[in-house]
Amino acid sequence: MMPTGHLPILLSLSALLLSPLLTGSLALSSPRFTKVPVDMIGVSGGVVSFVCQATGDPKPKVTWNKKGKRVNSQRIETIEFDEGAGAVLRIQPLRAPRDENVYECQAENSEGEINVQAKLSIIREDLLPPGFPNIDMGPQLKVVERTRTATMLCAASGNPDPEITWFKDFLPIDPNTSNGRIKQLRSGALQIENTEETDQGKYECVASNVEGVRYSSPANLYVRELREVRRVPPRFSILPTSQEIMPGGSVNITCVAVGSPMPYVKWMLNSEDLTPEDEMPVGRNVLELNSVRESANYTCVAMSSLGIIETVAQITVKSLPKPPGTPVVTETTATSITITWDSGNPEPVSHYIIQYRAKSPESKFETVDSITTTRYSIGGLSPNTDYEIRVSAFNTIGQGPPSEPVEARTGEQAPASPPRNIQARIISQNTVLVRWDEPDEPNGQIKGYRVYYTMDPTLPMSMWQIHNVQDSVLTTIQSLVTSETYTIRVLAFTSVGDGPFSDPIHVKVLQGVPGQPTNFQVGEVSDTGVELTWEPAFEKEGIISYELHYKEGKDGPLGKKKFAPTSSFVVDGLRPNTEYFFSLAAVSSKGIGAFTNDLAQTTSQAKPSAPPQDIKCSSSSSTVLMVSWRPPPAESQNGELAGYIVRYAVVGAGAEVSTEHVEAPTSDQILLQRLEKWTMYRVTVAASTSVGSGPESEPLLCRTDEDVPGAPPRRVEVEVLNSTAIKVMWRSLLPGKQHGQIRGYQVHYVRVENGESRGLPLIKDVMLADAQWEMDDTAEYEMVIGGLQPDTTYSITVAAYTTKGDGARSKPKLVLTKGAVPGPPFLSVNQNSESTAIIRWQPPDYVAPGLEVQGYRLQFGRKDVNPLATLEFGPQELEYSISNIHRGATYIFKVSAKSKSGFGEEATQELRVPEEVPRGYPQITEGSNITCCSVQFSWLPPVLAERNGAITEYTLSYQEAGTISGPKELRLPADENSYILNSLRPNAVYDVKIRAHTSVGPGPYSPPIQYRTVAYEADVPRNFTVKLVTKTTVLLSWKFYDSRFPYKCTIEYHRQKSDIDARMTKTLITNLRPNTTYEFRISCQDSSDGGPKHKLVARTAPHIQIRKPELDLKRESESTLTIVFPPLETKDLIKAIYVVVVPLKKGKGPMRHIKSPDELDLEELLGERRLGLHHSGTTRQLKQVDGKRPYIAASFKPSSMPPSFTLGNQMMYGSFENRALDRGQEYVLFILAELNTTGVKAFVSSPYTDPIMAPDLDPQPLESGGDGLIWVVGPVLAVVFIICIVIAILLYKNSKPDSSKRKESEPRTKCLLNNADITPHHPTDPVEMRRINFQTPDSGLSSPVSEAGFDYESMMNHPPIPISELAEHTELLKANDNLKLSQEYESIDPGQQFTWEHSNLEVNKPKNRYANVIAYDHSRVILAPIEGITGSDYINSNYIDGYRKQNAYIATQGPLPETFGDFWRMVWEQRAATVVMMTRLEEKSRIKCDQYWPSRGTETYGMIQVTLLDTIELATFCVRTFSLHKNGSSEKREVRQFQFTAWPDHGVPEYPTPFLAFLRRVKTCNPPDAGPIIAHCSAGVGRTGCFIVIDAMLERIKHEKTVDIYGHVTLMRSQRNYMVQTEDQYSFIHDALLEAVACGNTEVAARSLFSYIQKLAQVEAGEHVSGMELEFKRLANSKAHTSRFISANLPCNKFKNRLVNIMPYETTRVCLQPIRGLEGSDYINSSFIDGYRQQKAYIATQGPLAETTEDFWRMLWENNSTIVVMLTKLREMGREKCHQYWPAERSARYQYFVVDPMAEYNMPQYILREFKVTDARDGQSRTVRQFQFTDWPEQGVPKSGEGFIDFIGQVHKTKEQFGQDGPISVHCSAGVGRTGVFITLSIVLERMRYEGVVDIFQTVKMLRTQRPAMVQTEDEYQFCYQAALEYLGSFDHYAT
Repeated sequence: MMPTGHLPILLSLSALLLSPLLTGSLALSSPRFTKVPVDMIGVSGGVVSFVCQATGDPKPKVTWNKKGKRVNSQRIETIEFDEGAGAVLRIQPLRAPRDENVYECQAENSEGEINVQAKLSIIREDLLPPGFPNIDMGPQLKVVERTRTATMLCAASGNPDPEITWFKDFLPIDPNTSNGRIKQLRSGALQIENTEETDQGKYECVASNVEGVRYSSPANLYVRELREVRRVPPRFSILPTSQEIMPGGSVNITCVAVGSPMPYVKWMLNSEDLTPEDEMPVGRNVLELNSVRESANYTCVAMSSLGIIETVAQITVKSLPKPPGTPVVTETTATSITITWDSGNPEPVSHYIIQYRAKSPESKFETVDSITTTRYSIGGLSPNTDYEIRVSAFNTIGQGPPSEPVEARTGEQAPASPPRNIQARIISQNTVLVRWDEPDEPNGQIKGYRVYYTMDPTLPMSMWQIHNVQDSVLTTIQSLVTSETYTIRVLAFTSVGDGPFSDPIHVKVLQGVPGQPTNFQVGEVSDTGVELTWEPAFEKEGIISYELHYKEGKDGPLGKKKFAPTSSFVVDGLRPNTEYFFSLAAVSSKGIGAFTNDLAQTTSQAKPSAPPQDIKCSSSSSTVLMVSWRPPPAESQNGELAGYIVRYAVVGAGAEVSTEHVEAPTSDQILLQRLEKWTMYRVTVAASTSVGSGPESEPLLCRTDEDVPGAPPRRVEVEVLNSTAIKVMWRSLLPGKQHGQIRGYQVHYVRVENGESRGLPLIKDVMLADAQWEMDDTAEYEMVIGGLQPDTTYSITVAAYTTKGDGARSKPKLVLTKGAVPGPPFLSVNQNSESTAIIRWQPPDYVAPGLEVQGYRLQFGRKDVNPLATLEFGPQELEYSISNIHRGATYIFKVSAKSKSGFGEEATQELRVPEEVPRGYPQITEGSNITCCSVQFSWLPPVLAERNGAITEYTLSYQEAGTISGPKELRLPADENSYILNSLRPNAVYDVKIRAHTSVGPGPYSPPIQYRTVAYEADVPRNFTVKLVTKTTVLLSWKFYDSRFPYKCTIEYHRQKSDIDARMTKTLITNLRPNTTYEFRISCQDSSDGGPKHKLVARTAPHIQIRKPELDLKRESESTLTIVFPPLETKDLIKAIYVVVVPLKKGKGPMRHIKSPDELDLEELLGERRLGLHHSGTTRQLKQVDGKRPYIAASFKPSSMPPSFTLGNQMMYGSFENRALDRGQEYVLFILAELNTTGVKAFVSSPYTDPIMAPDLDPQPLESGGDGLIWVVGPVLAVVFIICIVIAILLYKNSKPDSSKRKESEPRTKCLLNNADITPHHPTDPVEMRRINFQTPDSGLSSPVSEAGFDYESMMNHPPIPISELAEHTELLKANDNLKLSQEYESIDPGQQFTWEHSNLEVNKPKNRYANVIAYDHSRVILAPIEGITGSDYINSNYIDGYRKQNAYIATQGPLPETFGDFWRMVWEQRAATVVMMTRLEEKSRIKCDQYWPSRGTETYGMIQVTLLDTIELATFCVRTFSLHKNGSSEKREVRQFQFTAWPDHGVPEYPTPFLAFLRRVKTCNPPDAGPIIAHCSAGVGRTGCFIVIDAMLERIKHEKTVDIYGHVTLMRSQRNYMVQTEDQYSFIHDALLEAVACGNTEVAARSLFSYIQKLAQVEAGEHVSGMELEFKRLANSKAHTSRFISANLPCNKFKNRLVNIMPYETTRVCLQPIRGLEGSDYINSSFIDGYRQQKAYIATQGPLAETTEDFWRMLWENNSTIVVMLTKLREMGREKCHQYWPAERSARYQYFVVDPMAEYNMPQYILREFKVTDARDGQSRTVRQFQFTDWPEQGVPKSGEGFIDFIGQVHKTKEQFGQDGPISVHCSAGVGRTGVFITLSIVLERMRYEGVVDIFQTVKMLRTQRPAMVQTEDEYQFCYQAALEYLGSFDHYAT
């Protein structure tokens, strides 16, 4: 027991001991935030940083999460500080909407966890609010010495004013923690005093306000040591990283240390030195470890005289998991087994897999994946079955070995299936024998069977009779009722219960009657037929026939068919997509047996047979159409509607048809958007099922709604009329800009003072009389605006308006009215005698002060005569008298007063003198065209003074001289001035006179003039007349007496002469001008004598445009077509409309040459009307004899012309027969319009339509007609056989003497046969074998292609081309606008006769990217099928043969998401090593191919695991390297994907050079033992076909000197449809091969460059120049056409070119932002040039001129180019090479930009200048650095390339360190010579580093496709080789 005195002491001790513990526990605290992140708004492509910091005890760990997961991305970085208690989340660059989210900062220690969230929003640059922060001036690179003060500048603007903060090395700077050493000034600048080495780093200033946050570009601060020689102990600049690797793997560990002096670096493992002491490198050491099996720690040691440091890298070798323990069965049921197992692995296991199988030899293991527990129930097993089960573990390495297997048996169940093959047979009068087979799935031991039977199968099963059977599969049922039909069903049972019933069978209890057919089932099914198959029951009596019952649906009428004994039958004539029920019975001589059970089957779907109904269309706005419809009738749908296809196009020729797919079958409308305003569209709708689309509906014409005009009126002009009036004139809008019916125009005018408007604008409205739909731009308008103020400026604008409102106004026209003038005087006119009038006037009423009248002006004269006479009078003269006024005339008098401002307004008055009869007579001018029977003459009206009024008509009087009969008189209209007298006597004299009439009466006759007709004997043509005229032709005709015809006639016109056969009596004169008067002279002669000339005058038809009719290709019936008439804009000028049809002659190639519509014999065409009216029978005969002649199908009046017309319906239209069209015949047609003319008939015509083909009926199958048909066919066949024998004998006799022909053909045939049989040229080349097979069709060789009708003539007509003739051949193909190339391409067999059944399977259709691009069955790539998955062997891919190699390629479509697994499975199974991708993922905003590879890391596609190992992006293509691993396989394979990215969205590449470089890279990298090259684009036919053909032909060129493009394309099309899809692609193949042949292979390995240059230096054999010179000359073979320099050749731009022959191509020129109103302001002589890895990496430009200096700085700014390379001096050889475009000492302004010189550094070989460039418009600034190379001699090239290489390296280093994303701008003088050398070497040297190859020739050639004459001289070209060779010594020029 303790003494009580000791208790206080113990308590005190206890307190002392517990006190520290209690104190410690109280000091622990949970985290709390000291810096909380805030919500931020960033700009897309910019940067944001969230800062989070916490405190607590122990110090918390801060992490960042997104959506509950740690952030993990290449663009999202977490930077920790404060020993992990703070973290910055930096996101760069920002991507919307991917990065827009809520980010969570989490602080955690042992005492707790807290969270805070911050939201990030991102705005696109073009959508930023006005107040968003902007960095006006960011920090710049700065170097300071230690202890000095450094100031980093920053200025920002925004609304409200932004707050500026600073970051260093991505961490926030807190000036408060620096004890005042670091300050942030009020301007925002950061000032660092007493700088230290720790201040060195990358600084960013950040501007933020409520609108968002903006980061400056980072700038480095370097702190230098004060000492001249810095001594720095070693430190690691790159620490080695710890890594995990696979067993046996390899790894490289890099360790880099720096210091002064530089330290040595070595590696150690434990105490062992891995780096020999004498090989110890300085600064950098890479440890290479191979076949690593054990984990270890490796130590990197850096040592110098200032110390030794070391660091450790851990290499961990992964291992597979161990096998789990043997599974233990814990529970079994009939369908499941439950097992448990022990993990057996101390290390973590990610999951388990279970493999199980039934214990039978053929069964395979099935797998259950992703199990995370050690207990699992396996379900879905078969009852009463033994199973073997094993378990494997998975970790991050892979799958470990399996456990020991365990065996278990499932329990029994009732049978799952009924007994099989139930059969019943009558064995006696009332006894039936029933037999069956055991069930497929007994699920246990069968205990017995129960046989149910009844005479009434409608009774419930419980009322059927039952017969039990034990241990037997047959039994007999007795005591049945004779002649009755029994239904029998059987079931099996186990100890658990009864199984299901079998299907009922029927048996008729009657001996000799057949049993029920067995295995009655459906075979092939089509849309109109069903094949039924069965096995006949054994019957002693024998089956004599079968009877089949069928009906449509359960309640349809019953159909019956009887047929002879067979085991299958096709029921045809059924309706598509309809369910039918079938039952079958056999018939013997004893009667009909029992019918089978009803067998239900639905026929296949078919295309709809009718179009949708009730198509309607409406327009709710000017750019949309709402199209609605109802489905086709139910009986015509032929299946479940899958959707609708709506096609629409602008009405008119050549309009592109657009298609919209309505996928929802229940939809009945669609909104067509983005249409042209106020435009007529033709719309059709077709319904579709899964089989395809049905017929289109009748075209519906719909017009989009009106809108306001889209442009102002054109050519607005203003004319000042006087002091108060102006005239405004304008021209109508272009048709495409009217956007509706122009209802009128508004003229706005307003007074202008000092350049500003005064008062409200006034409006004058010009409302058009009729709503004019102006479809041309010739309508002109004018308006006079009066009431204006004198001497005042007005602004006038004009706008058009429609019903939707007025459009844009024209540009204001400023006009100044004249000064004030006097008003009109008072005027009076009086006639004081028949021939005299007096004019009097008085001064104006009001005359303004200072405007006194100074005189008067009188203008007078006849109103119909111009100009008027003008007289001026003094201020006191107030009258004037005129005499000799004409009777019947109207005179006009105008008087105006004159002041100092000019003449004022005129007073006008008219005087009308009464008419009288004419006082004079017409003047007959001459007689012409005098023939034996006619005289043509002309006359002039009476002189003006003697007309005495308006001439109303003429009287012509003529009579034969010397006759007593009175003269004949003819009344002629007043507008006639010539006439032909016909029906005169030959060799007779006629007196002719003429008089004129007014409304009062006739005047006197002219004196008679005598004409003598020509004598009859002179063979003069009579009735020389014009029959008709068109716009470009005149039809002349004449006649002769019947005695004889002259030899020929000559017609002269318009300085041309034409000899014609006089017997033709008519001729058509062509190639005339519209609306032009021509004089024609004819003279006829026989073989010896000439004849007199006679003339007539004719005028061609006016230039009236009629558009060609539009063809509606929908066939209304089997023999008609429909056309849509164009609108007629001049109906009042047209008398009649004719539809003319012209059959085309059959032939190949483009449209046959036919006469133009004007040159057809229109007289003959129109004459057929009379023939048709009176001789219909003859017409039919004529049509049959000459069915290829043009004919008129219909005529209409313009007022009654329908909108459309059906061609070929055999009806009469205006006395013309609309003939039936000949099937398969091609036609063109045009519209012929007869004009309203009083004299000669005139016609105008439309152009021809495109050729169309009349519908052709499908051949009908012969129906079986019974025995009677033999008596018809037999004799016919006999006669045909006899005729064939006779023809053969005749042919044989005819061919015998023609030995020359046989001899000519023998050598060719023999050659072909010899090639095939003895020594084939290339027996292994598939194309050559194809030629051998198909050029000898009678040789016995055959193939699927020849049997399908392959056109072997095409192959024979297009033999291989020798490469020596390739250039000439290509030029021939491209002549005449590619005429022969088009013909050759069109003649290639499309090869679409093969089957593609697998592509059409429903399960495979979703795997096809395009419905019409399929995989032929005979050549498709067949994948290894996956058990249980239908269609798993299918992929849309085909094998394609190469040169001398079958299946050298696989052409496939761009993979779809659902086919990614199939694609990689194909790559694996075919052992392919190369995938060629010829498209981008998206082109023209359309998905061309889905991304089927991982962007980073590993992805699993199906059973293939794909890992991205490497990506190399070059300017024109991209190379990705993948590692492939298949589940269940230990093998890994490497596959490369080459993606060509330079194929344009439209057409083909302009030059083949980049493509050939891409192809060479593919060939180089493809291993020789690899599988086929897999090529794809989008559909896998067009660009893919180009790649394959060019690659195969290049391989062919290596072995023989020919190419066979035609043959190879033909071969490919027999293996995959549509290969080489367009004519442009076919042309591109020729261009690529031509360039490859011309240029050869100039690529050389870097190690062989020296020997290659030596070879080039030698003189070529047979040449007088070196190989270098020849190679350079080959560059200049292709010359650019002037059409490639469009902008450069504009007059406004020519002065901007330093040299007239050096200009940029239009396609690659640098386009500046145009300045409004300044023509050519977008032009500068500069070109974008692609680099090795980046497109548009350089700008090649000329040395700026004084005139282009401002453009040069504008180019640098707009393209963000901050590096300029100058390769010339300002003057060389006494000439200016470049204008000094930069300021030397003080800042200068160039247009918008202020350039401030900051620094200039003189280096040994170059000068570096730095400029600060500020945009004066917004204050933004950039630093531009100019490198001027000074060592280039004024003549020639540098002696050594070393200095120039260093210069190139320095430029690119600076670009990487300080430059922005823009290109490097390079110039010399012209921008091609030295500039080309700089860019060439930049590309060549970089490629040498990455690939180890050199190709100077192709590099320069590529540059010359982007700018002409790059590397201008041979010296420069040779210098490129020399510099590349010097560069080989070192690769450190680009090291960073």
